[in-house]
Amino acid sequence: MLKENLVQLFEESFKKNWVKPALRNYSSGQELSYGELAEGIAAYHLFYKEIGIAVGDPIAVSGKNSITWTLAYMSALTYGAVVVPILEEFHPRDITHILNHSNTKLLFCDSDIWKKMDSNDFKQVVGVISLSENIVIHSKIDDLNDKFINKDRLVKLAYKDGFTADCVAYEVRDENELVVLCYTSGTTSMTKGVMLSYRNIWENVSYASMIFRNKGVDLKSTLCVLPLAHTYGTTFTLLLQLEYGAKITFLGRVPTPTLLVDACKDVKPTLLLLVPLVLEKIYKNKIAPMLKKPIMKVLLKTPLIGGLLYRVIGNKVQKTLGGALHEVILGGAALDKEVENFFLKAKFPFLVGYGMTECGPLISYIPHEEFVLGSVGKILTTMQIRIANDKDDSNIGEIQVKGANVMLGYYKDEEATAQTFTEDGWLRTGDLGELDADGNIYIKGRSKTMLLGSSGENIYPEPIESKLSNLPFVSECLIFERNKKIEAWVYPDMEAKERLKISDAKLLEIMKSNRKTLNNALAKYEAVHAIKISPEPFLKTPKQTVKRLATQEMLTQYFD
Repeated sequence: MLKENLVQLFEESFKKNWVKPALRNYSSGQELSYGELAEGIAAYHLFYKEIGIAVGDPIAVSGKNSITWTLAYMSALTYGAVVVPILEEFHPRDITHILNHSNTKLLFCDSDIWKKMDSNDFKQVVGVISLSENIVIHSKIDDLNDKFINKDRLVKLAYKDGFTADCVAYEVRDENELVVLCYTSGTTSMTKGVMLSYRNIWENVSYASMIFRNKGVDLKSTLCVLPLAHTYGTTFTLLLQLEYGAKITFLGRVPTPTLLVDACKDVKPTLLLLVPLVLEKIYKNKIAPMLKKPIMKVLLKTPLIGGLLYRVIGNKVQKTLGGALHEVILGGAALDKEVENFFLKAKFPFLVGYGMTECGPLISYIPHEEFVLGSVGKILTTMQIRIANDKDDSNIGEIQVKGANVMLGYYKDEEATAQTFTEDGWLRTGDLGELDADGNIYIKGRSKTMLLGSSGENIYPEPIESKLSNLPFVSECLIFERNKKIEAWVYPDMEAKERLKISDAKLLEIMKSNRKTLNNALAKYEAVHAIKISPEPFLKTPKQTVKRLATQEMLTQYFD
C-alpha cells in the first residue's frame, strides 16, 4: 500500500531497503546504500538548520547527474525546502536569472559551472557548494565550509546510539504546497518557472509505481542518462526508482550509442528511460545498414521468415542493452516513424509516452504490449483530456488536460498562468493532436508551428520532417513557411559526407533528389519548394529538442 504523501514514500522505502544498494556513479564506481543515503540526507538536514535555511526556502541544484546531486535534491525535498533544479547546459546568465527570480538561498553546482558565473550578480544566494568537489566555493555566512564539512559530526551528536532505520522520519507537508520550482527550456517560448506541488509529484511517482507493481514487475536497476534537472529524468529515473528500492547508476556523460551499450551490459537495467534520439542513433548506426543489404531485404519480405528475423534482431538489441529490460520508455520528442515501425515489428519492449513539465511531467502512458504505432499512449486514469477545435471540421485540435498532475502555475507570472489555462480550468498544452476510438493520443505538432497552405489547408511540419530525416545525408531538418512557400532547412550528416568524400556540389544534387522523393510522399499542398543546407547544427534544448524559433532566427541570415 503506497503512502498518501510524497515524503512518506521515501521514508518507507529507505527503511524497507536499508541495506540494498541505492546509488552508484558509473565512472568512479562510488556507491551508497539506502541506509547511507538516508544518513547523508539527515546530515544535510542538520546542516540546513545550522545555517538558518527555513522550510520553504529555495535550494537550487545544477550539475551532472551524480550521488551528490541526488543528496542535494532529496535532502531539500524531504526538508521542506523548495527545490530549484537547473539544467547544467543553461547559459550562466540564465542560471543567474533563475537564482535571482526564484530567490534561491543555497546553490549546489559543479565547479565548472561556478567558474563561468559572477557572484556579484546574486541577490539572495548566501552560499554555493560544489557538487563535484563536495566543498563550499562561495559564502556570505561565517564558517560555512566548516559547517558543511562537519555535518556528519552533527549526525553523531544528534543520534548518539547511531543512525538507524528507525531514525528516518520526515515531516509531512500540505500536499498543495510548492516543493519543486522547475524552469523550462521550451522550444518556442522563454523560460518560465513551473510550480509543482507535493501532490503533483506524488501523483506521477505513485501512478508509475502502481502500474509496475500491478504487473508484478520488479524494478531492480536503472541506468540514469536523462538530465535529472528535467522532470522527466527526476520523476522516473530517480524518484520512482528510489520509491521502488531499485539501484540507480548515474552515467554522468552524454549517452553515445557505444557508451550506452557498454554501461547497459554492466548495469543490466530493468527499466530504461531515453529520449528518442538515442534509440534513433542505435538504429541508424547499427541496424539500418544491416537491413539495407539485398539478402536482408528479401528475407524480411518473406512470410514467416521475415517475422522471425525481426524478432531475432529485437532480441539481439535487448541483449545488447543488458538483457534484463522490462521496458524502454521514450519521451521528450517524437520518435522517427521508420525507427518506431522497426522496433514494433521486432517486438522490442518500448513505448512512446507524452508529458510536459507543467504536469510533472506525465500525461499519457500505455504498456509496451499495448502500444499502437504513431501514438503516445492513453491519458492517465487520474486525468482528463479533451481536443479543443473551434476552427474546422477535423478531429485535430489543441490537447487540453485536467487532473492532480497539473501544476500550481508559473512562479511570479500570473499573466502567463492565466494564458495557459482556459476559463473553465483546462491546461492548454500547446500541442495539436487527436484521439482514436480507443482513446490513444496522436500528436500532430505544436499549435505554434502549424502552417497554412495556399488554400487554407492545415500543414503540420513534424510529420514532413520525420519523412525528410530518413533520406540520405539528412542529420537534422526543419520545415518553415517563407514567402508563402514551404521550405526545408537541413543540417547534413557531416560525418557521412566526409567519410564518403562527398563534395558540396554533389551534396546539393543529393538534396535536390531528396526533395523529389519527399514530395512524392506528400500531399500537393504540403510540397516542399526548396531544401536549404545549414552551415551549422541547429540549436537545441538540453533534452536535444530543436529550438525552432531560435534556429530560425540564427539561420535567416544565411537564407535571406
